[in-house]
Amino acid sequence: MMHHQTYKGAWFIYDGDCPLCRNAAMALRLKAELGELHLLNARDAADHPLMASLTARGLDLDEGMVIYHQGRYFHGRDAMHFMAVYGAPRGLFNRLNRLLFRAPRMAAILYPFLRGVRNTLLGLLGKNRIANLANRAEPTFKPIFGAAWDKLPDVMLKHYKNRPFSDDRYRIHGRMSVTTHPLLKLFAPLSRLAGAVPLVDATNIPVTVDFESEPNSRAFHFNRLFYLGGKTPYNFHSRMIPLDGPLGGSRMAEVMKCRLCWRLRFRFDGTHVRLLHDGYGMHLFGQVIPLPITWLMGRVEAEEWVTGDDRFDMCVKIHHPLLGQIYEYRGSFSTASIPLEAQDA
Repeated sequence: MMHHQTYKGAWFIYDGDCPLCRNAAMALRLKAELGELHLLNARDAADHPLMASLTARGLDLDEGMVIYHQGRYFHGRDAMHFMAVYGAPRGLFNRLNRLLFRAPRMAAILYPFLRGVRNTLLGLLGKNRIANLANRAEPTFKPIFGAAWDKLPDVMLKHYKNRPFSDDRYRIHGRMSVTTHPLLKLFAPLSRLAGAVPLVDATNIPVTVDFESEPNSRAFHFNRLFYLGGKTPYNFHSRMIPLDGPLGGSRMAEVMKCRLCWRLRFRFDGTHVRLLHDGYGMHLFGQVIPLPITWLMGRVEAEEWVTGDDRFDMCVKIHHPLLGQIYEYRGSFSTASIPLEAQDA
């Protein structure tokens, strides 16, 4: 393999299926002293040595373009800042980029929204992610738990075995009980419309939960059906997305149908998997925008623990700073239908 220091000039590695990235690549002009500008469409150049090099450095092309110059890699907002500083002062794109991204602090503020627009466009166009960092053979939650993954009981390994970028789907069965504060019940119709938790008082509810992966992303779906006695079961669906990138980190966001999300951290303490409250947010343009509303919505805490060879129990509670505990749902589930052995990649 050619050593990266032998590459002369500047190299712009971009997503050729993204209209924004493609137009930026075509419009970019750099100052003459940087040498020749080389364009590398990551969709068509998976085997290029620079692709292997930037992937080894943990640079996620789904999170931003990359510029390579003289042995250095500039990723995402740093790439935009590089273009703003070293772009030739001609052409509308170069002038606009210089105006918006020349200041590092402004680049840090604006780039997440630009990335969100890019991800939204790809979704509307039906384009898959590049996923240059994805280890499709390993479960989605393995980097979330980190070193604790190998310490999880078999029941939890089955519970969290879905792989990213796959069609993995598993179903578990159980029974749950739900307790809701009287004031919170007033919002039950709105909660159902928003696809959120059932705001009822009920015990021993039959429940099925589907764990579903997405073929084109690292997202993980909980699709829950509560059989409350009516003709149509109550559907509570949420989508878990990692916040720390594919190389690891315990933070995730659980996104509801209405785009409101609960930000949380995963931790295994040796007996319990704990889902720790990290605030709320709004999922817009592919980004999770923090919302300081814990004082209004309450603090969510959840935990799961093994109760048998193929069983685990779980409990979710919401504590309001003024009203105390305003919501709880707890249940017991069987993972007997999920095989423990690894699947073929």
